[in-house]
Amino acid sequence: MNSIRFFKAIILLLGIFVLLINGCTHIDRPEQIVTHPEKIKNWGTDPPKAKDRARHPISGEKPFEWWYFDGHLDNGQVFVGVYQVPSFVSGEIEAIFSLYSKDWSREDHIVRLNPDEVKVSYEDLHIETPVGFIRRLDDAHYHVKWNIDDIEAEFTLTTLSPGWMPTNKTGKVNQPERDFFWAVHQGRNRIEGTITKNGKIEHVTGIGYADHNWGEKPLHKITRKWVWGRIIAGDYTIIYADVDYFEPGLVLNPLYIAKGDKMIVGSNPAIRQWNFETHPLLKRHYPKQIAVTYGSKDIQLSVNIKKKRLVEDVDLLEIAGYNGFLRWMIKTFIARPTYFRVIADFDGKVMINDRVDNISGECLYEVMGFE
Repeated sequence: MNSIRFFKAIILLLGIFVLLINGCTHIDRPEQIVTHPEKIKNWGTDPPKAKDRARHPISGEKPFEWWYFDGHLDNGQVFVGVYQVPSFVSGEIEAIFSLYSKDWSREDHIVRLNPDEVKVSYEDLHIETPVGFIRRLDDAHYHVKWNIDDIEAEFTLTTLSPGWMPTNKTGKVNQPERDFFWAVHQGRNRIEGTITKNGKIEHVTGIGYADHNWGEKPLHKITRKWVWGRIIAGDYTIIYADVDYFEPGLVLNPLYIAKGDKMIVGSNPAIRQWNFETHPLLKRHYPKQIAVTYGSKDIQLSVNIKKKRLVEDVDLLEIAGYNGFLRWMIKTFIARPTYFRVIADFDGKVMINDRVDNISGECLYEVMGFE
């Protein structure tokens, strides 16, 4: 009799265990996600000022700040370079340089730094570390460098399309009462420099982008997820995002449009995400199709984006250094934070007054999730 009770107890515990595994961090795959603003907002077209580019005197629970650079090189490679002071994932000061080959295989170079090794200006963008630097030479030029492991990358970045600091008179965007901030430093830049690997120097050129994020508490306590993307189509540079905040009533879906060296739209579009795919290992979903639409009196945008290839799928717990049983516990009972990077095709049109420009090509978008 006791053995039967024991057996039933084991079955009950196993059942509870299975339910916890399948239920605690399970998220249903959405049919679609639509952000449609009640009204068009004007968030200006001003670039960030010197102190917006610089380090911020942030107080709060585990604040973070990072400066991000990427570029598509004419030799077919892609790079991503970041300085995190500190990282929103690990809480450490880090320098990161990732290089992607033509087939999108990736090599990562990451180093953690001690605070006394790093000098970061609070007045302008100037970061000095033993493994590289960021130096704003003037409003049009940046000088950046990473020297980690067996690779050294050094570039001059010349602004082709300007930066953007979203703001407005009602204090709803990038204002002190917010927890999470974003500024574009260069909407599009021209890259010229060198990549040295194992003593071999290669001169490279290309087209890139630079921005800057900072916040006052852990990102997973600010936002559930976001989608962010960038499109380069002839003279047009288009940047969009849809950020899902925990704070009730707060929606941030910025849209940047520049034509040549002039920013022409700083506002909020309608964004639709659908045709979601579930990653077989990470158990999280990302959209295979996105539509971005915007319309004002003088300027209209309509663009459809369709996944071509998933090129990056990251378990953020692994990046943060969680391993073994602890990582399993977090993924099972708390959250499965993930990052996806997607290469996509796009087509659409931009209408300025009565002129219509059809646009098409290849672009990228990312999906970050913290649940």
